[in-house]
Amino acid sequence: PPDLSADGDGDGRGLVLVADGCGGLELCGMSLRYVMGAMRAPHAVRLVPWGHGFGRWHADLTNVANREAKGRVIADEVAAFHAGHPGAPVFLVGKSGGSGLMIRALELLPVDVVERVVLLSPAVSPTYDLSRALHAVRREMVVFWSPLDVIFLGLGTRVFGTIDRVRTVSAGLVGFRVPGGLDAPARAPYAKLRQVRWRPAMARTWYFGGHLGPDGPAFLKKYVVPLLQVAEGPAR
Repeated sequence: PPDLSADGDGDGRGLVLVADGCGGLELCGMSLRYVMGAMRAPHAVRLVPWGHGFGRWHADLTNVANREAKGRVIADEVAAFHAGHPGAPVFLVGKSGGSGLMIRALELLPVDVVERVVLLSPAVSPTYDLSRALHAVRREMVVFWSPLDVIFLGLGTRVFGTIDRVRTVSAGLVGFRVPGGLDAPARAPYAKLRQVRWRPAMARTWYFGGHLGPDGPAFLKKYVVPLLQVAEGPAR
């Protein structure tokens, strides 16, 4: 689809960076760019190219050095935009494996630089320590997960591992959990974590609880785009 999103220039216009899942399909980024443009949302939507090419999902999932390098690229882009557009909001959206890159980028950023983060079906281990990442988030990190995503985020990551290289079910299947052993200061940032479980009403947007659907235009329009604004007002 054509890029109908704003150019990101001018006061108040923000930036939305999107890191899609493994395999190079870029369904989430292209759909979000089109939907936000059609809705005349005042933000530029940029897709983050981070994978090894179309169909190379295993390399995307297992290349730790690539995740680290691309996470730094994202952090640098956020910092540059923030410096050049004071007061303009920055939002991060990650789908599946792309969630791991967004989390890594957040860990490299200062406090409260990113307005809000949305993670869709994250292929990240459930007990991954999010405390450092959450420090960089001003409002909240919203995680959409589904207990029905058993093929990709249940069996798949048990066999091949998560993007942070743990052989376990993913947070996109069971949600994130606060790791044991964190002291009170380390647990405090988790107040910014909001998790949204799949529910049958979401099927109206063609998201039936599996791995495909939260990156579709209908779901993005109803549940994600309302989060990509400074004012509160996410769909419930």
